[in-house]
Amino acid sequence: MAPQVLDVYDSEDPRKVIGIAVELLKDNQIVAFPTETVYGLGVAINDAAAIERIFEIKGRPESQVLTLAINDSSQLMKFAPNSSNLAKRLARRCWPGPLTMVVDASDDDSLIQSLPENIIPFIAPQGWVGLRVPSNEVLLTVLEELQQPIALTSANKSGEADATTAREVAEQLGDKLPLVVDGGPTKIGTPSTVIKLVKDRITVLREGAIDNDMLVELAQPEIVIVCTGNTCRSPMAEVLLREKLSKALGCTLDNLEIKVQSAGIAATPGSPAALQAVQVMHEQGIDLNDHESQQLHYQLALHADLLLTLSNSHRRAIIGEWPEFEHKTFVIDPDEGDVADPFGAPVEVYQACAQQIDDLLDQRLQEILGLQPPENLFGEN
Repeated sequence: MAPQVLDVYDSEDPRKVIGIAVELLKDNQIVAFPTETVYGLGVAINDAAAIERIFEIKGRPESQVLTLAINDSSQLMKFAPNSSNLAKRLARRCWPGPLTMVVDASDDDSLIQSLPENIIPFIAPQGWVGLRVPSNEVLLTVLEELQQPIALTSANKSGEADATTAREVAEQLGDKLPLVVDGGPTKIGTPSTVIKLVKDRITVLREGAIDNDMLVELAQPEIVIVCTGNTCRSPMAEVLLREKLSKALGCTLDNLEIKVQSAGIAATPGSPAALQAVQVMHEQGIDLNDHESQQLHYQLALHADLLLTLSNSHRRAIIGEWPEFEHKTFVIDPDEGDVADPFGAPVEVYQACAQQIDDLLDQRLQEILGLQPPENLFGEN
C-alpha cells in the first residue's frame, strides 16, 4: 500500500500537515520526517511497542539504540544534569545542527530516569543517551507542538543508502508507514556526526557532517568583554587578556585556543578604538589600530562561555535583555566594583583605567584558563 506523502511547502495549509503528523505521533504511529542531514523515522517515546516497530521496519538490531530529537539546546541539562563545560559549549554552538551528542543520563535527576522501564533499553540502555536538535523547521515545529522528544533514526532499511528525499523514503519503507512528511531534499545529505562525551573528551562514534577540525574549533572557549561603546575599556581589556593568555599558555597570539572578543551594549559598529586607548596600548607594545567596535548581539552572547562586563549597569542590561545568560555574566571585578568610563578624558586617565583592568584580569585569569578542554581533546576512536 502506498504511503501518504504530504508536502509541507506545497500545501495550502502547512500547519495542517504538521497537525496530522503530531496526531499520528500521539497515537504511537511512526512518521518519516525531513532533517537537515537525511530523512528520519520518528516516534513518541511513551510506547515501547511503537519503538520496537521502528527496528522491525528498518531491519535494525535492537542493540543499536535510537537518538532523541529535542527542540532546544537548553534541554541538555534536563537529560544530562552533570554535563561538562564542553558538552554545554557544543550544545550552544552546534544545536540546532548536525551533531548528535551521547551524554551521561544516569543521574537520578535526568528525565531519562522518569521514562517507563521498558522504554529505557531502546534509548539509554547503559545510562548514556544520544541527543540532537535538528536544524529543520518542520521537525522543530512538530517537536514544539508534541511537547516531548521524538525517538529518531534514519529513514532507510538497515544497510541501504540514506534517504535524502521523501520519494526515497517512500520507495524503501513507504508501505510500512502511515505518513511521510515531504520537506524537500535535505540540505546536507550526510548523516549527523555522533560523538560521545566523557567529561571534556570526545570520542567520535560516527563521522558525519562536522569533521574533527570543526570540532576542535567549536570546542574552544570564548570570552566576551562588554562595555558601552566598545571603543575604550573593552578593547583594552580584550587585547590585555589575549596577551596574558598567550604568556600563560606559552603560545603565540595566532595560536591561542581561547577566543577573546569585546563588544558594546550601545556600540556603533565599525568604530575605531579611542586614540587614547590606542596610545596607552602602544606604550605596552600592543596594537589597537585595527580594532572595530561591534554591538553585543544574541548569537555572540549565546556562544560565549563567559561574559565579563566593565560595570554593574552593563551586567544588568545583559541580564535584562537575556535572563538565560545570568549564570555566565559577571562584572570583570570579582568584588563587583565598576571600572569607570574614561571616554573623553586625558591619556593619564586611560593609563589608570588600563592598569585597573590589567589587575582585575590577573584575578580572573585562572578561572578563564580553567575553561579549556584537555590538550588531547579526542579519546579513543
